[in-house]
Amino acid sequence: MRQKTDRVRRAHLAKTQETTLRPTGRGAVLNSVAAAVAGILYCAGSAYAADEQAAATAPSSLDEIVVTASAQGVRKLDASYNIVSVSLDEIKNSNPASVADIFKLSPGIWPEASGGQTGVNIDVAGFPNGGGDSPYFTTMIQGSPLYGSAALSFMDSSSLLRFDDTVERVEIVQGGPSAIFSSGQAGATANFILRTGSDKTTGSVGFTYGSEGSERVDAFISGKIIDGWYGSIGGFYRVSDGVRDPQYPSDIGGQLTATLKHDLDGGSVMFWYRILSDKNQWYADFPYIVVNGKAEAYPGFDQRNNTYNSKQLQNFQIPSPGGGFWNDDISNGRGAQLSYFGSNLDLKFDGGWRIYNTFLFDGGYIPTNALVNNGNPQTLGDFIAGLSTITGVLTPAQVQAHYLNGGAVPLNTSVITEQVWQVRKKLTNVTDEFRVAKELFDGNTLTLGLYAAHYTDNDAWSLSANALMNNVPNASPIILQGVAGGNIYNVTSSQGIVNANGGYNILEQGKATNVAVYLSDSWKLNSWLFDASVRLEHIDLDQQTTNLSPVQMGSQFDLWDNAVELPNGTYSHGHEHNTMPTFSVGANYNGSNGCPANPPLNTVRNYEAGFKIQNRYMYIDAAIYDKEFKGLAYQPIDVNHVPLGPNSTYGSTARGGRIVGSVNPFAAFDLQAVRDFKIQVNAEYEKAHYKDFQGCFVYQDINGKTICGSINGQQLARLPDFQIRVTPSDTQIFPWGSVTEYVTYEHVGQHYQDNTGLNPLGSYYDLAAGIVAELGDSWEIRLMGTNLTNQIGLTEGNARFGGNTEQGGVNFGRSILGREGSIELKYKF
Repeated sequence: MRQKTDRVRRAHLAKTQETTLRPTGRGAVLNSVAAAVAGILYCAGSAYAADEQAAATAPSSLDEIVVTASAQGVRKLDASYNIVSVSLDEIKNSNPASVADIFKLSPGIWPEASGGQTGVNIDVAGFPNGGGDSPYFTTMIQGSPLYGSAALSFMDSSSLLRFDDTVERVEIVQGGPSAIFSSGQAGATANFILRTGSDKTTGSVGFTYGSEGSERVDAFISGKIIDGWYGSIGGFYRVSDGVRDPQYPSDIGGQLTATLKHDLDGGSVMFWYRILSDKNQWYADFPYIVVNGKAEAYPGFDQRNNTYNSKQLQNFQIPSPGGGFWNDDISNGRGAQLSYFGSNLDLKFDGGWRIYNTFLFDGGYIPTNALVNNGNPQTLGDFIAGLSTITGVLTPAQVQAHYLNGGAVPLNTSVITEQVWQVRKKLTNVTDEFRVAKELFDGNTLTLGLYAAHYTDNDAWSLSANALMNNVPNASPIILQGVAGGNIYNVTSSQGIVNANGGYNILEQGKATNVAVYLSDSWKLNSWLFDASVRLEHIDLDQQTTNLSPVQMGSQFDLWDNAVELPNGTYSHGHEHNTMPTFSVGANYNGSNGCPANPPLNTVRNYEAGFKIQNRYMYIDAAIYDKEFKGLAYQPIDVNHVPLGPNSTYGSTARGGRIVGSVNPFAAFDLQAVRDFKIQVNAEYEKAHYKDFQGCFVYQDINGKTICGSINGQQLARLPDFQIRVTPSDTQIFPWGSVTEYVTYEHVGQHYQDNTGLNPLGSYYDLAAGIVAELGDSWEIRLMGTNLTNQIGLTEGNARFGGNTEQGGVNFGRSILGREGSIELKYKF
């Protein structure tokens, strides 16, 4: 049986805590690859009461040891950079819409988790990504990156796993020495630590029902197998219609994870295995209207709970890059079929020696099947009049439109086109990291590490087909035909594909090997902590992509596929053979060469200063920073794409501050319900903009015009200038158990669709709330709701065009999901 949690005793222990205050600082100007400057952190008032140490086992404690992005593991209090560690229960209370949504718990991480469970763009404060997957964010399990590269086209690393009860905690690290260890991520890293077995058998079974028609089962059990051997196994399975119901299951699938741990003399070894099979709908942008500068629901189409996807739009025949046609089943979404096998070894020896090794082999498929928006709605008559494929063959008056059931479509019908995408992606990945550490003298430990990764990517893309449909929720395809000279012309396919000509239908194969060696020294001298690290990495990358030529796939009477770009048997090759240094010296220096042009190294300079404090009234981790990013390669051109001099680079500057923590204003009260009241805060503010861009930032606007734009001084794309999340909570203890209530207020500040700064996405707020009731030792009821006031909150604009895409008060973008609620009943033992 599970023991009762002694909340009252734990709260009283806090009364004896002494304040722990620690100012922190990291900063250096790196102007020589031979330089190495120590990162310094000073501790003041570092006396600890014994009772404080007992109370510090809470997840929010600064005494918690975090193992991510450090040589030995470091206390949150000792780290001179931002670390957030959240437990299983804390994650569940945040009710994340996806794995990426968890990362918002670290201030300055911006996941655009509005398109579904997967395919999320993740931006990191101060890094100029602009919604392009997640190159500055790495996701790990047990310290191993899930893929050798943080992101690929049609893959962000958060899409490679799902969250369930097999997770003990998640550690999220921004900056600091993370650029030294493992894959060398200079932005941010999230590490999912798995639950393992112990002497005591524990487990749980839970069922969750969601207001969107979701049903989910979670199960977990762990315990002792035989002396010295411990195991665990768990996972989930769920089916959901989705908040935006596509008329077929939006999300269906599950995950199973098992661990096996063995105690050794001086340490332990742990093996783990995971299999993931999941299908998740992925959504691009939907229409909205702009009223007095604010986004509101489009009449007849409320994107908070509507989608164009429908049963009639589930299957399409689209060009295959291998020849012929594929069936694109949109219900397959952006899912994953992946298998993982990993291990962790940790051993201590006499004489101050220690070795540590992490290993991971994984692979499988990451498919994309999706409808993706084009331009704004228009009438069918205007669409046919502007249709280029009928020029010289049919007049607009000769074109007739009907639905699949044969019913005629009036010319004043509001219509849109959606791109029909299918990407078949197969991945393999092997990573290993080995460290050996030696305590040279009291307080000083030197660590030597070797990291190696080999990974492959084999893709087939079909990105040319466009389907015509009416502009309503759960839309219907529109078929166009025309008669001229006694011949019947198929302006669309029988499924409504109106244009598959041109496009990008490719085959691609790539492989890469990374090998890095690093050296890290940490010296604790009284109240001072010095650390310095250096890393040298070699990348060997080869890639080939098919070249394309136009092919007539249908007959002369099929106008929609008479010039489809398909592989012509030749390839373009890319190579990168590059060695790059990285220093962690308070600030980080990280370099990488692109492929195949080999532009100058990317560099990041970061000054950061802050403080951390913990006592019975508060827990605060706050910092200010000044980041400069250089080395984004480009070719300066004019509006006609004529080069203006040699290749060059541009960058960005960001200054800001962040805070994460909690306040217990009534910690000294004797009344338990008052004493346990707490307010958690997570906030980020930054002023960040592009700089040093020469020539034209060329883009195509919503009207099809080529524009010469400027981006210098514009706010970094997609990243909000301000984010804050405030969560007051309270717990009441009863003879039969306990009840905890919480409400989260989230405000997201102004942000922009792209580098031009011409398409504002505005600011928004939303509310979430929950109640968790513990009934005795074994039963738990969790009631949760998100976006309770049903706000429209744009995270993305129309990504198919540049600049301002608003026309007559109508625009395309993607909002957070509408109001949603769920209830979970769990039995624990």
